[in-house]
Amino acid sequence: TIKESPEWLKLRLQNAGIRSINNVVDVTNYILIALGQPMHAFDADKLVSQKAGLKNIIVRKASVGEKITTLDAVSHELEQDNLVIADYDRAVAIAGVIGGNNSEVSQNSTNIILESAYFDPASIIKTSKVVKTRTESSARFEKGVDWNMVETALDLAASMIQELAGGTVLAGKIDIKKKDKEEIVVTLRKEKIAKVLGIEIKFERSLKILKGLGFKILKSTKSTAKVEIPSFRALDVEREIDLIEEIIRIEGYNKIPETMPKSIKREIIADSFEKISQLKSILADLGLFEVQTYTLVDPKHGGESPLTVSNPMAIEESVLRTSLFPNIMSVINHNIRRQVNDVRVFEFGKVFPTAEGNDQENEAISGGLSFDGCDYFYVKGILESFLSEFSKEIEFKKIENSPWLKIDKGSLILINGKVIGELGLVSDSIKQKFDIAKDIFLFNLDLNKLLALTSTKIYSPLPKYPKIERDLAMFVPSGVTYSSIITLIKENAGEYLESVELFDTYKNSQAYRMSFRSSDKTLTDNEINPFFSKIIATLEASGLEIRK
Repeated sequence: TIKESPEWLKLRLQNAGIRSINNVVDVTNYILIALGQPMHAFDADKLVSQKAGLKNIIVRKASVGEKITTLDAVSHELEQDNLVIADYDRAVAIAGVIGGNNSEVSQNSTNIILESAYFDPASIIKTSKVVKTRTESSARFEKGVDWNMVETALDLAASMIQELAGGTVLAGKIDIKKKDKEEIVVTLRKEKIAKVLGIEIKFERSLKILKGLGFKILKSTKSTAKVEIPSFRALDVEREIDLIEEIIRIEGYNKIPETMPKSIKREIIADSFEKISQLKSILADLGLFEVQTYTLVDPKHGGESPLTVSNPMAIEESVLRTSLFPNIMSVINHNIRRQVNDVRVFEFGKVFPTAEGNDQENEAISGGLSFDGCDYFYVKGILESFLSEFSKEIEFKKIENSPWLKIDKGSLILINGKVIGELGLVSDSIKQKFDIAKDIFLFNLDLNKLLALTSTKIYSPLPKYPKIERDLAMFVPSGVTYSSIITLIKENAGEYLESVELFDTYKNSQAYRMSFRSSDKTLTDNEINPFFSKIIATLEASGLEIRK
């Protein structure tokens, strides 16, 4: 008689996250939770027989294109390697995964066939993926069930169903196993335990732990033992190293001292991490906020020939980035859409080679700034301050071409004459792709090249004598670069020039401030005037118009 289960059974299942169906199905689910053995109940009267009165089920491989509608009312097309449980005419369950609705137990069922089995985990994993269904049963078969629990669970289920639903349990079983599995026996050595764990555990203590976990000690000496693996652990304990893991998880991982593996050069790693942490702090002190983004990006922002992921979660995250710029632009877009109009961010991260390039990953530092009043010189000043950590020989040269930056508002960044990055204003076409109207300045630096530089800071005492400052304003024609003007000034300023900086720009006008100082005396105007006049003459000769 099919009816509701008693309250105690419904409550047990509910606490395990399983809803109650009826007293027969609930028994199979109860045994699934209690013993870890999946089972299935079929309505015998719904099975198709070859001869009248002969109701039976078999286990076979599915036919090509064979279909079955399961208990969740979903139709599945099976592959030839998938196991099914079938009657004479059709599949009535996907073996180890889910039953079919053509043989489900209902309120009108009066005759039940119970099935309890051991299925190969690899087979169930494959079938579950094909039908895109994972159940409580398939989860347990995938991990492996106890070979010796199959028959015990069957007997218990029959007994419980008779108690809760009435009826008669027929004599006998149909058992198609060819032979029992042989028990696994593993040799455990005291010496190996000490070598793996790095600590001494008394051998008697180790064997006592294993006995408490259900392992059987067949034969032992003071230093070795033959250990029989219980059937319920046969799939996850197979070797000596597995036994050692069982011992230490009970003894306590906290008893293993903390040590660095000998194969790792600790000094290099520590130095590298410390340096990167220091660089992040410098950028933060300069007013930028660190962000962290995904290495997977949208193909339309991935650059030319990016490496493609074979099984992406989404098309927007299906290629490996070849630059940090797309991620920085996405962060800026995200902020601007939420009315955050002052954005100053940077990221340290990996960039990947193209499909047509070499196989070398690289580390980069990229940043983006967008706020009212932000200009090329502001970003350049930030980078000069940042890069002064590595060298004073910092140059900015006109960029020839860039897929991201405007040519007339972009520069290559050089240290000691070598290109280590770029900075500039984002081109209109790129802003359009990211649906951004505001001006955005980006910069990118090769982190590996920076870390390879050896910088030695030399500290000097504070100057004893005052400096003399001179300002010089000029009209600068198009095409004349900042670096060329600085070079001309330095070449003609003499030995007392301490520094020169651009402090004002307006349209095509630029103003520079020069500081002169001596380390052993106070300078006079008469000593500086000849150098200042020479600077003016040289700039005028090069085509610049000095503002009077």
